[in-house]
Amino acid sequence: MLDSLRKNVSGFVGMLFIGLIAMSFAVWGIADIFTGAGSDSVLEVGDQEISGSRFQIEYQRRLEELSRQTGSYIGPAEGRRFGVDRQVLGRLAGVAALDQKTEELDLRVPDESVAEEIYSDPAFQGPFGRFDRQTFETVLVQNRISEQELIEDRRGFLTREQLLDAVSAHAPVPDVMTQAVYGYRNERRVAEYLVLTPDMVGELPEPTDEELAELHEGAPQAFSTPERRSFEVLIVRPELLAETIAISDEEARQAFEERRSEYDTPETRSFYQIPFAKAEDAAKAAERLRAGESIEAVLEGTGQSVEDVTQTNLTRRDVLSGTVADAAFSLEEGAVSEPVETPLGSAVVQVTSIKPGNPAEFEEIKEELKRNLAGETAAQDVYDIYNRVEDERAAGTPLGEIANMLGLRLRDFEKMTRDGTLPDGSKAELPDLPQLLSTAFTLGEDEEIDPVETEDDGYYWINVTTVEKPALKPLDEVRDQVVAEWEDATRRAELTALAETLVKRGNDGESFEAISGEFDKAVLTSPALGRNASSDTFSRFAVANLFGTPEGKFTSGTAGYGDSLVVMRVKEVRRPDPAANEEEVASLNQTLKETMEDDLVGTLVNALQQEYGVSVNQAMLDRVIGN
Repeated sequence: MLDSLRKNVSGFVGMLFIGLIAMSFAVWGIADIFTGAGSDSVLEVGDQEISGSRFQIEYQRRLEELSRQTGSYIGPAEGRRFGVDRQVLGRLAGVAALDQKTEELDLRVPDESVAEEIYSDPAFQGPFGRFDRQTFETVLVQNRISEQELIEDRRGFLTREQLLDAVSAHAPVPDVMTQAVYGYRNERRVAEYLVLTPDMVGELPEPTDEELAELHEGAPQAFSTPERRSFEVLIVRPELLAETIAISDEEARQAFEERRSEYDTPETRSFYQIPFAKAEDAAKAAERLRAGESIEAVLEGTGQSVEDVTQTNLTRRDVLSGTVADAAFSLEEGAVSEPVETPLGSAVVQVTSIKPGNPAEFEEIKEELKRNLAGETAAQDVYDIYNRVEDERAAGTPLGEIANMLGLRLRDFEKMTRDGTLPDGSKAELPDLPQLLSTAFTLGEDEEIDPVETEDDGYYWINVTTVEKPALKPLDEVRDQVVAEWEDATRRAELTALAETLVKRGNDGESFEAISGEFDKAVLTSPALGRNASSDTFSRFAVANLFGTPEGKFTSGTAGYGDSLVVMRVKEVRRPDPAANEEEVASLNQTLKETMEDDLVGTLVNALQQEYGVSVNQAMLDRVIGN
């Protein structure tokens, strides 16, 4: 969850940091560092310790992320089988190794820098694009972390970024490497080709009963009834709860008075802010402006343009300097201030235009405000209900009883296939929930899993009540389908054998024209194809074969559309000249440079892990994961 709040931290290396840490353990491995030590820590790197609770949070977050990516629920046990626990340990070990090094180097990030990063983070900005305390606190509640935890996490992240920036800067990329990669990516090939269609195979014999029986039993998934499942779902979402929350006029009016600044349109001003190193120079400029001289004349010789000193439509809060804000918002339009002292010297302010503020009227925004208040209340209620549901589940209460107890709706779905089809052939009307069907078809009957989080900060719980396994249909019932499958498979096999024969004849020296003449077809010529090209004629597989074949030689591949095959001869290989496109080569060089910087960071993390030593408490890990 903290990763989602770090995503706006500045810096190229900072943006890639999380992925690099995970990659580092993939290089080094952790198979040989498990111990049975009896402490509360899951992981130790030098003097750094990772607690069991922190690992559990990171592990669960990674499982949820993978579940969203794959569209299928992945629980703690499945995650361990897939090595997700190793991946999370690797990432945490990388972070700990870097933290140990930053402590040794005494690297620090001042409070002001941490505050500025948080203040400028879009995740904490309100409707007017500025840091909003209420939004900040709401985000912390939704992510179940404290303000101090966020501050320390951001401080650690920025401190590590200092070290990584120093290591990864100025990684050189040899020109020969750039040119080789450029040549590989931009090589083009022209092919002569002949398309072999399924009808070129001719008539097929009748399949024997033995062949049909073998296909019927060998591919049961193609001839079976679909698996069907019935399940129940309990949904808790802010928008559903908000519909049940009534906000009175009195509550709305009180909130309106507390939040007037969010709804009032503030006064804005445009003005010239002309900086000077000396107060006497500022005083002279003010006199000249009052005397009617133009701004261009006053700026002459200062090295500044009108655009440099123009501030447009700023609110008082937008002005960085308090003394400048006081001057700009106390003058009449056209008036010129006395010299104003700022942290960077003296300045003169001349107001050029004023747009008065417009206070909001309660009646105009009352309904919108009520909806916002209901939504905020619902967001907190979701968390409270989440805790109550989890407490009841921990006590063994069935999902249906929990729904009745809390006055929530439990939705039932009966005898549904993996794609949501009902027994009558219609599609079920399913709620818009992430991985709903994939999760339902992953679980066993009455298997309890963690709730799945929705995109609007809600949750749902699912319980599979019945599972109807697929059953192989009798051969007599699906005989026509089996015959069709046999014919398709046989025709594909014979067409593949024909293509292989023609390729061999071509590579043995027979001309393409002689080969194509047997089928009364002309040899066609392709346009110049790149490595990633694909079309209805050439599949990606066929293009890969083309680029793996020497010039003048034959190969084959599947067509891009349908069941046809393509027999090809490499007619021409066109190798690019890097000097002809210097801009593209320069861009590629920059990409390779960034990749090398990533490699340097990964190498540093590996070296630090080996220097400090990494140990994993296997017993504690088993307890945390629930093994």
